[in-house]
Amino acid sequence: MIHLSWFENPGNKQKLLVLAFVVLLLPFIGVSFFTFPTTDDYCHTLAVKDLGYWGYQQHYWKTWSGRYIGTLISSTQPLAYDSYLGYKIAPIVLLLVYVHAFFCFVKALTLNKFPAWQTGLFAFLLLFVMLAEMPAISGYFYWYTGYYYTVADIGTLYLFAYLFRHYPALTSTNVTLLCLGLILLIGMNEYTLVWLVILSGSLFFFRSMSKRKLQWKELLFSIISLAFGVLSVTAPGNAARAESGLYPTPLKYNLIFSLKNSLVWGIHNFSKMAPTLCVLTLVLIPLAAQLYNSRQKGEFKFLSVHPALSLLIFAGCLYLSYFPSYWSIAEPPNLRGQCVINFWTLIGWTFNVFVLTFRAMEKGKVKIATSLGVLGWAVGLYFLTIYTSNFNYRSAWSDLLTGRAYRYNQEMIARTALVLNTKEPQVYVPKLKNMPYTILSVTDLWDPAWASVEVNNGCAEWYFKKKFFYK
Repeated sequence: MIHLSWFENPGNKQKLLVLAFVVLLLPFIGVSFFTFPTTDDYCHTLAVKDLGYWGYQQHYWKTWSGRYIGTLISSTQPLAYDSYLGYKIAPIVLLLVYVHAFFCFVKALTLNKFPAWQTGLFAFLLLFVMLAEMPAISGYFYWYTGYYYTVADIGTLYLFAYLFRHYPALTSTNVTLLCLGLILLIGMNEYTLVWLVILSGSLFFFRSMSKRKLQWKELLFSIISLAFGVLSVTAPGNAARAESGLYPTPLKYNLIFSLKNSLVWGIHNFSKMAPTLCVLTLVLIPLAAQLYNSRQKGEFKFLSVHPALSLLIFAGCLYLSYFPSYWSIAEPPNLRGQCVINFWTLIGWTFNVFVLTFRAMEKGKVKIATSLGVLGWAVGLYFLTIYTSNFNYRSAWSDLLTGRAYRYNQEMIARTALVLNTKEPQVYVPKLKNMPYTILSVTDLWDPAWASVEVNNGCAEWYFKKKFFYK
């Protein structure tokens, strides 16, 4: 009984949550100190040095990508300023900001009605599930060129937090800032683009239908999202990349193939997340019930959407997230892109659980408990089991504690010194002996540190102006 009473103290719960966050983040922050520029980081660095900052934007807009904000992010390569330290600091900053963004999102979703420990628990569980369900921790947090995926998700959390706090009494300042946020986020990657364009359009359409009056603020969100979405999609760089020899398959631009495989791949990936999402729901429902019971008049208007519409939009966005990739290159999204889709799946699922719970309690059809009770221990045991068995968590601790990440960093320092000190136009580079999965996308097909799928060893070779041979 004494041990159980310890958990009832809010101060003790907060201490336990602080410890949980430390344990969760420590291995990922620890391995950050041993990161190194990899693959395309060298290409982007060289492009910035050769073309200049704005010349780089123009070049990639015309030849590779319509991600007008994504290219701004990837062009800030620390190596462009001869800094290797920046690659170690960047993931630490992103991880910490990611935590802060989840806190802001939770506080806004709950309108600050929860005590500190409960807000922390909510944010912790969302972060925990996201980290566990990432198919590529390396490309999401430790590959600088891929940060337009990570930054987009962080920005999305802040965008929704701002919207929830000011909805529905949006001032002209609120509308301006939200429009600016949409412009920035839509220009980061195509997955965020799809979700925000559809959500903005749906918000306008269904709000106007329910109010039987044109909603001008929502219309502005929809127009801005669609305009900049079209701007990004129709960029000449997208067509140039799709038409390049990198994706020679004749199935590109095949509508039936794209629609069918988007559905199959979407169901496949959602099924992977489903067990954890279902257990998470056991925690979310009591939290939503608490909020419903504590609500005041006019609060939580953003949860008043009809569940059928909310679920339909969620499923539609999830399905269409896969379509651009199959349509343009006839392949499923890369692992970094799948991280973004998983992020939206988690956020959309959470939102819909709250919508459904509010509607069920409003109709008075079911009585929902506001605490898990003894079931909470079973849920806690489930998440503990995930932590001890999940690949992302195990590999992070292994890379850190075994010294694998440290030895990899030392290898890369030695490799770089060898290349720089070699006067001949070709150099024999030792193959990597240490490959931390947390930092690298490990493969047997090419060197995971210096090679890239598109140009083999081209990026590092172009940067160092030498031909590599691995021995």
